[in-house]
Amino acid sequence: MQYMPLTLYSSHSTAIKRILEKSTCGRVWLTVHSSEIRLLGSNSILDALELNWDFKGCTNIPRQIGLFPATPTSWLTALDIHTIDSLDGHVVTNISLGFGDLPGDWFAGPGHKGPSCLWPWIGAGNDDIQAYNCLKIQPTWMEDNADKINNLRIGELAIPGTHNAGAWRFNTEVSNVQRDSFVLCQDRSVWAQLVHGIRYLDFRIAYYDFYPNEEDRYWLNHNLIRVRPLLPLLQEIRTFLDNTKEVVFLDAHHFPVGFYDQSGAPFRNVHMGLLELVRRELGPHLADASQLGTGLNTRGPTLQTLIDADKRLIFSYVDNSIVASNSWLWPILPHLWANTNSPIELFEYLDQAITSSPQANARSPMHSAMAQTTPTVLDILFLRGSLRQNADAVNRNVTARLTSRWRQQANIVSTDFFLGNDVIDTSIALNVERASRL
Repeated sequence: MQYMPLTLYSSHSTAIKRILEKSTCGRVWLTVHSSEIRLLGSNSILDALELNWDFKGCTNIPRQIGLFPATPTSWLTALDIHTIDSLDGHVVTNISLGFGDLPGDWFAGPGHKGPSCLWPWIGAGNDDIQAYNCLKIQPTWMEDNADKINNLRIGELAIPGTHNAGAWRFNTEVSNVQRDSFVLCQDRSVWAQLVHGIRYLDFRIAYYDFYPNEEDRYWLNHNLIRVRPLLPLLQEIRTFLDNTKEVVFLDAHHFPVGFYDQSGAPFRNVHMGLLELVRRELGPHLADASQLGTGLNTRGPTLQTLIDADKRLIFSYVDNSIVASNSWLWPILPHLWANTNSPIELFEYLDQAITSSPQANARSPMHSAMAQTTPTVLDILFLRGSLRQNADAVNRNVTARLTSRWRQQANIVSTDFFLGNDVIDTSIALNVERASRL
């Protein structure tokens, strides 16, 4: 499969347009290596930058590829150079992305519209640079492409998502315990995820009644382990929605602690407390499913419908009994989950599941491909691997699948350590392509 040539512009100024990505054929892009790299001696690198390329279908294949600190104009400015010896591939550098501020003034609050580059750039060519790109944020990609994509229905979109979006850094008394290898699924905050371009957030919400204040009892967990309190993350989502015209999909995917008794019956007061908190914090943006949902097999409302109504938060809820008595909630969103620690089995499952989605009896117009492997109990007990290593074995293949086998039917694609793939930029391009066929 050949990529569509992309030309993306920053929009910090109406007078100056800076090209951020360009190639006459094929494509290059940057990702972040999720696993820690051990060097000789005691040194190690986290967040090493990866150089990726795909020149399948091109007649003029560049001979080399490099990492640059700014827009590539000459090989003399390259920080790292590697030979290209295949039509597509990747190479991991020994240079870390680091944890600098988000560009475009998005670090502490709302910033500029349009894509902006972080510091690293990638370039490929022979004597001259033929293709280049940067590692970027896409905080307003829906608005940036509104004239092209707003007639797509939410079930027709390609939506970049994060699995266990809140499991990114401990904020509990166990923060010094060495358990993050099998707990933390992301390494960027919910705010940063949204700014980078993630639009689907997979939340696993727990309830702990020993906190004095009711609003402090709701947490985001990874299974039974508390990671972060829910309230500040809802407030981050509210700030993002208040200051953009983006549509966000929030999924209450699992309730691991405190929501059900031993028989499985829901504690309705706990569920109602959560709904009250969500409505208090996000109410002005909540899209009412009873008013904006369009029934079975309709693929849901268009982006334009949600934007015209100024109701740009879709809140899906995994408990049908709670949805039945709260018609504003969006019903269970099908999660295409392979439940395997084998990347081969994962992709075999997702290839089939995405092809056969949406199911005719699905109540939701959307579906989420859970594109990550699941460690076994023995993996965790014997510390075999880690979620970072698992993500490294999966993420670049997710990018390849999304541009080929999943190209037509993928809806939400949820991953761990999302900077290890190119799902955000690829989804944007796919949405433009899908909309062009309407």
